[in-house]
Amino acid sequence: MTDSTRLPTPLHAWVESVLGPMDGVRDSSHDREDSQVWRATGRAGDHYVKVAPKPILYTRETGAYRVAVPHLGHGNAPVLHDSSTELLALILTAVDGEPLKEEQSPARRRTAHRQADRLLRRFHGAMTGTLVQPEADAVVENTVTSLDKHLTEAGDHLSATEADVLRRLVNALPGYGPLPARRRHGDFWARNLLWNGQRWALIDFERSEPGPRVTDFVKLATSLWPDHPELRTALFEGYGRPLSETEEYALTAFAAADAASALAYGPRHGDPLVTARGRRTVERLLQEGRL
Repeated sequence: MTDSTRLPTPLHAWVESVLGPMDGVRDSSHDREDSQVWRATGRAGDHYVKVAPKPILYTRETGAYRVAVPHLGHGNAPVLHDSSTELLALILTAVDGEPLKEEQSPARRRTAHRQADRLLRRFHGAMTGTLVQPEADAVVENTVTSLDKHLTEAGDHLSATEADVLRRLVNALPGYGPLPARRRHGDFWARNLLWNGQRWALIDFERSEPGPRVTDFVKLATSLWPDHPELRTALFEGYGRPLSETEEYALTAFAAADAASALAYGPRHGDPLVTARGRRTVERLLQEGRL
């Protein structure tokens, strides 16, 4: 987190050179050390200023804004106003909305989630075909090879039996063959979907890259769908087609990998929500064998 009333000096100078004088700045970072996001208000209106934690995340996000985000339609995502490779910074237009609250009626939640997956379908449609398949295959390979590292880092948060179950599920991934590949959002879940009462806006594209499209459903499958299976149905109605049987197996395998990653990351960074998501996924996989 950062000073809530000002931008770092080099960033301040650049933003004012693009937007003009700012009337106010408010810290809008997530509660983690590497999150740097501010809402800046001035003559040009409200904008968000975001500094990427790493060059690769900056490259992914700017690439998504140029290639895929325009497919979402007006008002359904921020617009990239400007970017600075030197500062790893982006200036984005502000969009209305906030994550959908639990108190919304079931009917409203189902309608909203149908709309959310229409957005994801448009995003996936921005890049398809053979050009992304090698990168999708690399995602599968990396998921398998990084598992042991995550299991080691999770330590006592996983029993030997639990670790063996996760290892068996993840190691099966290469046997499913090439999975349908798209430019994926990479972090598609409630926090990055803003609802204004009428429509969704999709935000936060720093993890967007080519990969198996099924991976964009993992966080919903491990956080939202266990308690709200009707929203899974609504999402795929909006998406236009369900997962294939092979993708269903792959979803379980990627969820197992996500659980190991969550139990490696959450306790180490003091993030109880991530830790709880990982723990719950492990318990479901032990009981049911799949999602």
